[in-house]
Amino acid sequence: MTRVMGSGPARWFAIACVLFGVSLAKAEPAEGPAPDDRSNVVAARALYGRNIERIEVVFDPPRWVTNVSVRRVRPGQRFTAETARIALDELAVTGRFGELRAEAVPHGDGVLLRLVGTARRVVTGIRITGFAGDTEELVRSLGVRVGGEITARDVPHVARRLEERLARRGYPDARVVLRTFDTDDPLSVVLVFEVAAFAPARIASLKFQVWPDPKQPELVTLLADYGVDRGQRADVEAIEAADRELEARLRAAGYHDAEVKHELVRAPHGMQLVVRVVAGSRVVLRFEGNRRFDAATLTSGLELDTSSDRSPSAFAERVRRFYVERGFYDAVVEPRLRGNDGDPVRELVLRIHEGDPVRVVAREYPCLVGGERSPDDIGSEIDSFLAELPGGSLAGPVDGALVDALHGPRRSAWGDPAPYDPNPWSTYDPATYERALDHLEDLFRSEGYLRARVGPVTVLRRRCDPRVGGRCVPLGTRASPPPACGADEAPPSPPELACTPDLAKSRRCEPEVVLSIPIRLGPRTVIESIVIEGAHEKPLSSLVAATGLVPGEPVSELEIDRARRRLLDAYAEDGFAFAEVSSELVPSQDGTRAQVRFLVNERKRVRVSRIELRGARITSESLIRGRIALEPGGVYSRSLVRRTEEHLATLGVFSSVSVGLEDPYVPASEKVVVVSVQERKPQYLDIRPGFSTGEGFRIGFEYAHRNIAGQAIRLTLRSQLGYLPLGLILEEDVRDKYRDLGVGDRLERRNTATVEFPEIGLGPLFRMSLEGVDVRDNARDFGLTKDAGIATLTFLPERRVSIQLAASVERNVARIFGEEQKGALDEYLRMNPSQRNAFRVPEGTTFVVAERIAASWDRRDKPLDATRGTFVSASLEHVAARPVEEEAEPVTESTSVFQAVRSRFLRIQNRLGAYLPIGGGGVSLALSFRWGLNQQLTQGSRTYPDRLFFLGGVDSLRGFLQDSLVPEDVAARLLDPSSGLRIEQVVIRGGDTFINPRAELRLPLSETIRTALFVDAGNLWADARSFAPTKLRYSAGTGIRIATPIGPLAFDYGFNLERVLDRLDPSRPRQRYWESLGAFHFSVGLF
Repeated sequence: MTRVMGSGPARWFAIACVLFGVSLAKAEPAEGPAPDDRSNVVAARALYGRNIERIEVVFDPPRWVTNVSVRRVRPGQRFTAETARIALDELAVTGRFGELRAEAVPHGDGVLLRLVGTARRVVTGIRITGFAGDTEELVRSLGVRVGGEITARDVPHVARRLEERLARRGYPDARVVLRTFDTDDPLSVVLVFEVAAFAPARIASLKFQVWPDPKQPELVTLLADYGVDRGQRADVEAIEAADRELEARLRAAGYHDAEVKHELVRAPHGMQLVVRVVAGSRVVLRFEGNRRFDAATLTSGLELDTSSDRSPSAFAERVRRFYVERGFYDAVVEPRLRGNDGDPVRELVLRIHEGDPVRVVAREYPCLVGGERSPDDIGSEIDSFLAELPGGSLAGPVDGALVDALHGPRRSAWGDPAPYDPNPWSTYDPATYERALDHLEDLFRSEGYLRARVGPVTVLRRRCDPRVGGRCVPLGTRASPPPACGADEAPPSPPELACTPDLAKSRRCEPEVVLSIPIRLGPRTVIESIVIEGAHEKPLSSLVAATGLVPGEPVSELEIDRARRRLLDAYAEDGFAFAEVSSELVPSQDGTRAQVRFLVNERKRVRVSRIELRGARITSESLIRGRIALEPGGVYSRSLVRRTEEHLATLGVFSSVSVGLEDPYVPASEKVVVVSVQERKPQYLDIRPGFSTGEGFRIGFEYAHRNIAGQAIRLTLRSQLGYLPLGLILEEDVRDKYRDLGVGDRLERRNTATVEFPEIGLGPLFRMSLEGVDVRDNARDFGLTKDAGIATLTFLPERRVSIQLAASVERNVARIFGEEQKGALDEYLRMNPSQRNAFRVPEGTTFVVAERIAASWDRRDKPLDATRGTFVSASLEHVAARPVEEEAEPVTESTSVFQAVRSRFLRIQNRLGAYLPIGGGGVSLALSFRWGLNQQLTQGSRTYPDRLFFLGGVDSLRGFLQDSLVPEDVAARLLDPSSGLRIEQVVIRGGDTFINPRAELRLPLSETIRTALFVDAGNLWADARSFAPTKLRYSAGTGIRIATPIGPLAFDYGFNLERVLDRLDPSRPRQRYWESLGAFHFSVGLF
């Protein structure tokens, strides 16, 4: 008897055969035993019941022979089919064999049980030596791969396969020897293919045999671009690719029946390549009767570059399809191929009878009773398919006649046809409607209507009165087909309901049609019960709960499949990686109830025998193993696999990470876990020099080392340097100011150095970064310098939650060139209000120390374009600031915000966001609420300018320009004539407290374009004691969102509602004259 061990159905077929005493001679099942096999079966059955005298294990072929013993079956036991199965199972679970069979041989008065196996190994490495070409492509063609298995019987075949592959690549004399090398793992080998020395065969001569005429200019030009030439290697694949390319070019040039073949003959002086080209006749396309579309437009619809069928009927069908998709349902295309087979040039005339555009004016849904979907809902589903048809875009074709009328010169009335812009939603294209009706059937069945039938479509159309010429006057009233709602299939509609134009009989039909689409829902099936069979290791109650199905709810095939996958996930979480779950729906006779049955094959719980790392050449193995959540001896749980992948991905040194089982299709109770990583390049350098007369010499470079010392420590250095020579400064006063600056102040720079530590001894959930910043910006009249050091500790308890602790030290310098008196910065900004957003630090030199804690919880589906979920964030920062070069000024009512004072305060900021989908059409509502407070901690303290809150712009109030909203208490003084305050004196528009609620309704227009209606509210107060939550400013507007791979591009215009009221009623009191009517904003991503 014979038993074959493998994976999948072949293995279980073999087990069944052993149990019934059938002998298998090969790994694959045959139609029936051969005559010799039948005698072997009879002989084996004759030995049943005898004692086993001896058991031997034989390796066939004798490669990778190891000492293997059988313990579960011992000499002295009686020989049966079950005994042989037990012995084979014991050998199979060792993983050493790819094929196994058992043979029973008489031995004295007993039986010799011979277990014959073909050794199996896992390939851990593949190398090809002696060949300088592309070895990766060769390895892919061998049928073996790293991580796959190879048997002793496969070894010679793989070597021959490589020789055949090399011969096709142009190395016919190559000889290959395959050597296998053992590794530390007794079940793993490395394959080394040794290719003997050889020389490539090259093409010595190239000859074309062309029919009908090799001297035709078109053929000469095409043959000159043949992809292979003399002296090149005789690569069969390259030659075949050249044949296909030449054949495609010939067919695109009009040789529709062209065929290209080659013959490669070995000659004493090299390889002789003969290319046989049967071009046939060149076919010239000509269109007749086309009034709406020109020849170039119709030719583009023929798919000449992609379609292989170039028969006249195929061309005619494509042209007709082109017309039908654009609303010409009655279009008729007649192909005529002129000329004879032997002619060099033939003409394919496509005679087109366009007819008038046919419009769908209504759709009827007879038999639609019950259900949750209205006719409008069904129509929307159909329209989603019609949107794929041509037309309906924002930009349509331009009428050349109108352009000529505006700009000249004028053309004759017989010029190009006027452009036609179809309306896809009133087009009847049978193919598109067929896809839409299939979708509707699937949709209804997913809602529990398992017997739902939709269609077929009946076109209700009347004949035109033949007695009236020039226009169509329909005859009679439009009739509907007789209802047949009780039948499973709708009967064919009477032919008199649908009119078909006939040119020969002068029969015309009305251009407006009504589509009758019967919808027979049938009974709605609900879940009667949920049955799970085959579950032994997990309680049934937990499995039923895991399905998520509830008795009494409508049956949904989609939800049942999701429930099946949830069961698989539940088993995989407990280590049953090889569990199988199938589902079955058992409906009642009337179709109103159904039992959902899940059949479970649990298999054994998988434990980790060991963990093997692959692909890590630079990164420390101990660092990687420290982030692996799985443990040897532990259960192979899916959540631990996912956690391992996430922890390794956060190191930032791998382009890909995968965790899986070795031999994932071979079930076993203990498996080797393979962690495969692909490392990124550890270092990169980017240099970008430049020069301009306005900015002088510029250079920027970025250097990064991602994996210092193999510990995934990342060092990033970025530098941007600029130097403006005095000779390029044209204004003499500015040149004098720059001349007085030192080299360090003249050199503009933006330098950062960052070191990130993914492992700091606190586990994989913590990481630390250190950053140094050195920035110097020079403008015409001022210079800004900032030096800072920042340390950040990040804790990521889960993927959506982030907690940060940070500390920073800053040194800021702000100077007005040529002005040394106090208040120069304040005076400068009054004279130059356009520069106010450039200054967020006090005048002079100040020193700032800050500590910050922040947390966020992000449950949005897409951070830049959320449609569902929530977002919560909060931060608390302690800031202490003081001047360096001079004593701090006491804070008074008249103290400028840019005067250096001692500051000590807390900065608190929070945001709540919610995103709610509305219906199923992609409509969603986005809500956001932000607030912030600066709380002073000491007497005389004031907020450091760059920690003030600002409103206005795309991220707050879209009716205002960025950071332009004047605080409410400051605005009250501006509106009070007795205060004497003017808008020019408000040099910075920041405050110590704010609130900002927002709402946005997002509406889809197409797959890539959406619009939005928004209302933004909020206000800002310079003095937190003036906070009044009822005094809010409002803006409203709309915008367009365009989807891109990096995120949606948002174009918004917001109106300042208070200024809108001022325009409507110019007599309103207390008008804020300094504010504009609205503002335009552009952004990437949405809040």
